[in-house]
Amino acid sequence: MKSRFKDTEEPGIQMAPMIDMVFLLLVFFMCSSHINSVQNKKLDIPVAFKANIPKDRPNRWILNIERDGSIFQGNTAVTIEEAKNNVALALKQDPDLKIYLRADKMAPHKEVKKVMGAMAEAGIADFIFGVYAAKEEGAKQ
Repeated sequence: MKSRFKDTEEPGIQMAPMIDMVFLLLVFFMCSSHINSVQNKKLDIPVAFKANIPKDRPNRWILNIERDGSIFQGNTAVTIEEAKNNVALALKQDPDLKIYLRADKMAPHKEVKKVMGAMAEAGIADFIFGVYAAKEEGAKQ
């Protein structure tokens, strides 16, 4: 019986779809790393000896408090009233909204307390505080 296929071409791997996927992944990681850098302001946050890393880390509203008490929503400077109003609006869209509060270790506690009070007035009761987890004594570094 004769074969219907000609044996002139050898099967090969198509490179064009692979190159397309590599470029799509590259664009994705560039965009996602930019989003992460926009949300996190450089702060010298405190060290906690009994810090727990939460198992579930949903998308949280990020508030940063600098050493001088100024408040930032991501990298955007806001007043305490603006932050409260923005969180209240976001809370209407997402009733399970939670706050990720990052404060400089030299920021006065009264400023942190003011922000927490404003968030409570907006309806937020769940906070995660940004800290560095300290290494246990005797553990290898």
